[in-house]
Amino acid sequence: MLAQLETILYRIGAFILALISTFSSLLGMRGGGIPKEAATEDTLCMTIAAISDTHVGKDAIGAAFLTPGMRDISDPSLDVDAVLFLGDNTDNGNVDNWEVFTKSVTANCKVKNKIVLLGNHDTWISYDTPHVYEEGLKNYLHYSNLIMGTNNTLPYFTRVFNGYWFICLAQEDTSVSATISDTQLNWLEEQLRLAAADGNGKPIFVLLHQPMNFTHAVGDNLNNNGINDGQSKKLQAILDRYENVFYFSGHQHYGLNDGTDQLPAGFSTVEHVGRNITSVNFPAFGRGSYFDGGDPLIGDGLIVNVYADRIEFLGRNFVAGGWLDFNQTVYFTGITE
Repeated sequence: MLAQLETILYRIGAFILALISTFSSLLGMRGGGIPKEAATEDTLCMTIAAISDTHVGKDAIGAAFLTPGMRDISDPSLDVDAVLFLGDNTDNGNVDNWEVFTKSVTANCKVKNKIVLLGNHDTWISYDTPHVYEEGLKNYLHYSNLIMGTNNTLPYFTRVFNGYWFICLAQEDTSVSATISDTQLNWLEEQLRLAAADGNGKPIFVLLHQPMNFTHAVGDNLNNNGINDGQSKKLQAILDRYENVFYFSGHQHYGLNDGTDQLPAGFSTVEHVGRNITSVNFPAFGRGSYFDGGDPLIGDGLIVNVYADRIEFLGRNFVAGGWLDFNQTVYFTGITE
């Protein structure tokens, strides 16, 4: 009974938040982003739309937000080259959830290039039964391959769009924190070597649903966050050997924050880690922010504009189709012509 009441209250709150977001955008209260058409066209190399934690369930509520989001991402004025779904695409990774998610994306997202990551919720078939990783993985591979047009047999893989490498990592069990094997880390290092040789100083994108430990307010208590078994240090050490690595994650549900708001754990969306890593933690599209200081509205994500010498991160609410007051730029190092 309590769980049913919580579900009802969540749905009411989500609906109200979507209305607020829509009317705020119409009233011009959420400006501040810079649309792509204002950029210098001769240096703009790629535009990415990235969202995380859509948490689509078997009912129509999740799709009610995801569908307008996909239509906004497909708006020709944004000229998006690739869409990233950074995990927890479903609330439970069963067939019912994946069917709703897949139908919404394939019917409404007209951008050809897509990446769908595995999140911890995508490995959970039900809240009421023990989690079985193999079953969640099977569903993930089936539906993510349908969406991406791929034939992946493993949850970690690489895709190259517009000459830019996207190296996609995945947890290898059903825990909330990511467990990553040495086999996967060895594979990652080989992919980074190939990307660096191919890219000539271009940024390399490494994607995992969970952030690295001790970034984005992830502490040493890994019950709800981060990467297990000391693998986070290994991962960071590998990434730091290469220039211009951009590490994208979700999972935190902290909203968008430029570091000026005082969150309890000092969260910032864009952080510099080690010598060469820019770590970016994306808001929860389907849940809003858990903490004061992050944007509480459902539908938030980032437009990522990749230039020859920098990347620009622009906040956008894809449900309302409006820009958010979030704009950060990171310049590259070691570029060669």
